[in-house]
Amino acid sequence: MSETENKCITTFDVEGLVSSSKEAITDEIIPLSTEEILEAELMLDPKSRGIASLRAMVARLHYEVEDHQNMSDFYWGEVKRVKELLTTERQKLSKSSRMIRFGE
Repeated sequence: MSETENKCITTFDVEGLVSSSKEAITDEIIPLSTEEILEAELMLDPKSRGIASLRAMVARLHYEVEDHQNMSDFYWGEVKRVKELLTTERQKLSKSSRMIRFGE
């Protein structure tokens, strides 16, 4: 083999810092509180998973109710604005009718 055939070009893309020290490893370990540990252990229990699922469902339903309430408030405001606009237009029409009737 020639010398050019023995050479290999290798490229590496390094993302982030790499360290083999214990400090780097321990920095990535997130200490869990007792409550978080218990919650993680309880998730193994089928009833606890069911309860967690129901809680998530209640949270989604609460969000949907809030969203519908906001939409309702928006449209109620629009109805009020249109009613006020209609009242103003009726007053203008009434005034125009009187002016035409009395020739003003």
